[in-house]
Amino acid sequence: MYETIFNFCKETACDFSLAVDVGCGSGQSTVPLAAYFDKVIGVDVSESQIAKAPTDIPNLCFRVGPAEDLSFLEDASADLVTVAQAMHWMDVGKLYPEVQRVLRPGGSFVSFGYGLVTSDEQVIQDVFDHFYDYILGQYWYGGREKVREHYRGYSLPFPDWRRNDSLRMERTWSVDHVIGYLISSSGWHQYLADNPESKAMEEIRNRLRQACRSGGQTETERLVKVRWPVFMLMGHKPLRN
Repeated sequence: MYETIFNFCKETACDFSLAVDVGCGSGQSTVPLAAYFDKVIGVDVSESQIAKAPTDIPNLCFRVGPAEDLSFLEDASADLVTVAQAMHWMDVGKLYPEVQRVLRPGGSFVSFGYGLVTSDEQVIQDVFDHFYDYILGQYWYGGREKVREHYRGYSLPFPDWRRNDSLRMERTWSVDHVIGYLISSSGWHQYLADNPESKAMEEIRNRLRQACRSGGQTETERLVKVRWPVFMLMGHKPLRN
């Protein structure tokens, strides 16, 4: 994914001086950029998230602030601005003008994320669909629907911007690891607030275990192959106005 961003930046002869990752959280999406750019700045509105960001990478720093206010940056100073799995929380009417201001001519803007966990095995996919559609259906935060739609409702403010839907993340997890991932969902926490005695997750666990057994796995194996579709919206600021 980061190689794709790197190659996209090279299309306009980027000199890789400065990258800015807005909505960076604790820096998971920011750290990989440090391998490509002389300086990287991560920005997030949450002080608690920034407090968890790494402090031992020389060319990487973090600051607290909203994505829509990049006033700490000079005009035409950044080679790349990224937003990872966070643009659905932002006011793009305010974000886009700031991005256009801080990017140098030929600079790049990339917003990317990943969709819901899926499986190529239909019996396991049925479990995921049941979890997301039936159990969590009414408990999604509004912005999550935009993620589920892979940001297809967004348009970037750059001529000839494009999508890249060719990538995906893949893992082979134990059933318990899958359950740990599912319970990290904000929708699940909302669901539990209204249904504190719910046994729904135990039902999901049992269905996944049964699916593994039906696939011929032993009691100790119980491995689930999962994947997430990656979507990327990518645009260059024109070299000339």
